[in-house]
Amino acid sequence: MKRYIIALTITIFCVICSFGQTVQNKIEGKCGDDCKWSFDGYTLTISNTNTNKKRVGVEIDDYNTKTMLAPWVKKKLDVRKVHIEDGVTRIGSCAFANLPNLQEVVFSGTDLSSIGWGAFMNCKRLRTISLPVSLKNIETIAFADCDALASVKIPDQCRIGDQAYASCDNLKNIELSPTSILGHYVFAGETTVDGKPRHTLYTGDVRRVPSYINAENCNEYGLARSSIEKSTIGRINQVDYDYITSEVDSLIPFQPYTRNDTYALVIGNQNYRFVSDVPYAIHDARVFADYCKKTLGIPVENIHLTEDATKQMIIEEEIQDWVSKIPDPENKKLIVYYAGHGVPDVKNQNKAYLLPVDVRGTNPQRGIALDEFYRTLGDLAFNQTTVFLDACFSGVNRENEGVTEGLRGVEIDAENATLGDGNLIVFSAAQGNETAQGYPEKGHGLFTYYLLKELGKSNGNVKLGRLSEQITSKVSQMSTQLKLKKKQTPSTNTSDKVADYWQKLTL
Repeated sequence: MKRYIIALTITIFCVICSFGQTVQNKIEGKCGDDCKWSFDGYTLTISNTNTNKKRVGVEIDDYNTKTMLAPWVKKKLDVRKVHIEDGVTRIGSCAFANLPNLQEVVFSGTDLSSIGWGAFMNCKRLRTISLPVSLKNIETIAFADCDALASVKIPDQCRIGDQAYASCDNLKNIELSPTSILGHYVFAGETTVDGKPRHTLYTGDVRRVPSYINAENCNEYGLARSSIEKSTIGRINQVDYDYITSEVDSLIPFQPYTRNDTYALVIGNQNYRFVSDVPYAIHDARVFADYCKKTLGIPVENIHLTEDATKQMIIEEEIQDWVSKIPDPENKKLIVYYAGHGVPDVKNQNKAYLLPVDVRGTNPQRGIALDEFYRTLGDLAFNQTTVFLDACFSGVNRENEGVTEGLRGVEIDAENATLGDGNLIVFSAAQGNETAQGYPEKGHGLFTYYLLKELGKSNGNVKLGRLSEQITSKVSQMSTQLKLKKKQTPSTNTSDKVADYWQKLTL
């Protein structure tokens, strides 16, 4: 009995010592404003220390691999697992680069929106990372040289920087969202031929290829033609949408040139929270973005496609955080496309508003006033701003359903919005109290269908005067033949600065 008590005492003492040692070995520190790190000998945990866990802008600091190492790299900690907790919105550059034994990355929340330059570069044993659906940006070489990574799944509307997954030699499966936007040589490898570096192409399985990637241009994304062809067997190559597709979707002209001086903001608002939906609006926006990329030659990084956009997304994320920060705008062109609801404010002289998906039709003043939208674009002082609005402001949608509650089926003659200053050309789908109709047989809005049709026929090289004439003529003729049998007359309006010569301009 005495021996048993002694043995038990020794065991308890060892456990206490072991626990004390574990606590003692746990180290921690700061890695950004409101960001804390802690390490328990196996897992590196990143926490948001701000009391408001959902506060926007909680970021892990940027580091590099030479002069400013991440603290866990500098201390040479044996990190096997990284845990990113709720509230962290960005992983900084090189934050976890060169961790030789890192095997797994997990996220306990869905707040992460951006992964910085080289964030996980050269993590040779990284096998598992499930990217959260909130992720919208993966910067250049973020996962380069992650040799053990076997699969990649890219979330919706996520932008992938150049060579983000370069030289991930054991990748076997890639799943791309149809709305993801890829930079150059994202999945390419590298080899040396005659002493010079050369790109090698990914030859594994690819699922859900975005429509702008095809067998002719896949090499620029680091994908082998064989992978693209295998991924599209049994379905239409160009489109992965829910709607009936037409020739404008599958026969998109491809131009070899690049227009680095042109930018495009493309918005498709279809699924509204409080009012009827806008059929085909997302399809419209996606295919228009395809034409921007392939037919107009706009670089993929110069195109922002946003779907079911809230007011914050349009005003703050797109206009303020992106468009307004485009450098040297006086030498650049801007294209803005919008498919979705417009609505009149019946309590304020039928003032016209764009309706974000999170605003009620009965509170249009909480939307985006059309004249203020134009004024904001004009104040940005681009050399040329061309706006395409597949929307009407009559209070009725593409299927004759009311947008303003209590006024179902009542068509209102909305006030004309003023364009203000700037070099603006605005193509509108309808005038006055007309309805911007859908074209179910083609799976598009009527206005968008003929816009795409003319861009395709001209290979993107069409003068705006000609484009206006053709769209107005074709839409006017077809509108009364559709199910609603309503008149629809597109119009083109311009600011005073370009009124005398806009017809001769091109996109």
